[in-house]
Amino acid sequence: MERTVAVGTKFMLEVNASAILTHLRSAGRASVSALAKQAGLSRQAVSRSLAVLESMGLVEISAPDRAATPTGRPPQMVRFRAEAGHVLGVDMQPGHARIVVADLAGDITSEATVSLPRKGLSRALTAAVGRVLDEAGLRPGDIWHVSAAAPGIVDPATGHFTLSVSMPEVVGDTILAGLRAAVEAPVYVDNDVKLATTGERWRGTPHAEDALVFIDWGERIGAGIVLHGQLFRGASNDAGDIGYLDLCAPPASEGDEDLGPFERWVGTRELLRLTGRAVTLPELAAAAGRGEDWAVSAIGTVGARFAKGVAAIRALLDPDVIVIGGDITQLGTGLLDAVTDALRAEQLAQPRLEISALGADAIIHGAIRHSLSWVERERFDVSAIRRV
Repeated sequence: MERTVAVGTKFMLEVNASAILTHLRSAGRASVSALAKQAGLSRQAVSRSLAVLESMGLVEISAPDRAATPTGRPPQMVRFRAEAGHVLGVDMQPGHARIVVADLAGDITSEATVSLPRKGLSRALTAAVGRVLDEAGLRPGDIWHVSAAAPGIVDPATGHFTLSVSMPEVVGDTILAGLRAAVEAPVYVDNDVKLATTGERWRGTPHAEDALVFIDWGERIGAGIVLHGQLFRGASNDAGDIGYLDLCAPPASEGDEDLGPFERWVGTRELLRLTGRAVTLPELAAAAGRGEDWAVSAIGTVGARFAKGVAAIRALLDPDVIVIGGDITQLGTGLLDAVTDALRAEQLAQPRLEISALGADAIIHGAIRHSLSWVERERFDVSAIRRV
């Protein structure tokens, strides 16, 4: 009987420590009394749990601040040590990568954008991560987890890319091998739009919706699908590759063979072609803002075409909201207005449309969020604390 009570007591200590750590991570810094109130525990129970967390290096307990209050018992403050560990986020795009170091609170502490060659990519990635860690004053062992993203289809069982039209150099284990040679931590690799969807929900406009679609709209087009509050991946981890929708798109012309039908019809390459001028997206946006007919017409045409894709997504998935990210967002609300106007002709009620709050940053924030989720599961939960 005594042994059962002891095991139960130890388990409760672990549960309490995990709960307190959750509260403290959210607050950053709090008094012992405030933690006890938030967790619904006695001050003694909180103190025992804090001792465990302090031994793990996750909290810093300060001496009572006697100057904080003229009367009564001075508060004893506790701080979550976000600097106790770090995670690494990597956004791989053709020709370059953004490498970001974040602390355990998810705050970015160091980053760099580096050029990467097609040949010898794995070795170049290893070297680039090493330089970023050196500049941050960190060692490979200081990184707890790595999440990396690139365009293409990833085998969820192996983390290997099976297809990447825009980055054929990443097919296979190129990214995994490069990162594993640079750090002493688990490495996760995923499609960039999948991680962008996670990032947008975490650090973008708050969304409580259980059904949401995030569309990365640029020269290439892909989507992240959230159903019942969870990212839906499909049988091949490729759900959302809407660039390959074939909705009245013309056959591929010379130079467009690398694009899917929908991408050829509404992507930024087609949009700029429709202007009949040698302009960039920012220049097109500026011209549309001035009301120049050629710019407004091109955006209206592509917006109406894109609305056909939105209507197809609505008919199949019926999401609450569609968030549009990617290069196209440089056009701002004028683009959103063009799509919305075209959707008025649809018989079904259409989802709300929004422009991404994060833009290109959604990918790297998604990578950070994925790594922090791993940390929370493997380092901060009850079973992790039990191993201390």
